[in-house]
Amino acid sequence: MDKLKSIVYDFKTEQEIKDFVISCEEAFFAQVDAAADAVLQSGKKFIALSGPTCSGKTTASDRICHAFFSRGIRVKVISIDDFYIDRDILLERAKAAGQPIDFDSPATINLDLLADCVHKLRLGEVAELPRYSFVEGKCVEYLPFCGKDADYFLFEGIQAIYPNVLGILGEEGVVSLSIRPSTSLKIGEEIFTSHELRFARRLVRDFRYRSAAPEYTFYLWEGVRANEELHIMPYEDCVDFHIDSTMAYEPFVIRDYLLHYLSLVPEDNGYKKQAEALMAEYEHIPSISSEYVPDHSIFREFIGGKEESVY
Repeated sequence: MDKLKSIVYDFKTEQEIKDFVISCEEAFFAQVDAAADAVLQSGKKFIALSGPTCSGKTTASDRICHAFFSRGIRVKVISIDDFYIDRDILLERAKAAGQPIDFDSPATINLDLLADCVHKLRLGEVAELPRYSFVEGKCVEYLPFCGKDADYFLFEGIQAIYPNVLGILGEEGVVSLSIRPSTSLKIGEEIFTSHELRFARRLVRDFRYRSAAPEYTFYLWEGVRANEELHIMPYEDCVDFHIDSTMAYEPFVIRDYLLHYLSLVPEDNGYKKQAEALMAEYEHIPSISSEYVPDHSIFREFIGGKEESVY
């Protein structure tokens, strides 16, 4: 069950805004550091880090690795996204089923290849790890890695806690982590649910870095949420450690990005009314400049670096 937190915007100085943002950052990283310590204490060498889309898995993974590296412990991060089946095959499946393309269910992963790589890494042998290109929509190369060259293996991806993936990793020898925004925010009369926060993150990220029009993100979102309810949420209670990635400042920071991109939805598009409804929510809150967000922040996964313009 998600928590609800009320935020009162009553900042009078730049320093108060900075303090607000930094306090959110510190609270988040304290959770991640505690999870890293718990993983080390578990003695388990395989780590599964999961979370629905736009939860902050990349930043959490980097922070966990830093905690390990600072102790002289070698970690190999393996993205389960690299085990995606070629996009052409997924497109053919979608057309045959008359459904939007599926990028999220267990059926999108080459489980046989994943099982082979995990087996070799566990034995300390050389595994040929794939590298998937989202631009080309296929595996573009295989990179050899010897299992003896790492002390821990961190498997990161939305699919990491799917039962068939955990089965490959070996459920008794893996420690599982789940990350997602799990606090909804009440600002004035507006409530920004945790799912809405992730949607805003995804819309901005995909527009800026994947050339995805806002209406296309709306189109995909129903399928994304359906997959989460079917393949992720039922297993969250079984995860060893949970990390809440809601940033209390995020509606204020993402506001200007979101309003601009949503305004680009064509008037005759079927998602225009949804875009206008979402804009109405964000128009009622003030804006906080992204300049206050640190470079190492989880939120940089979605809005980019400081040097980049909103427009």
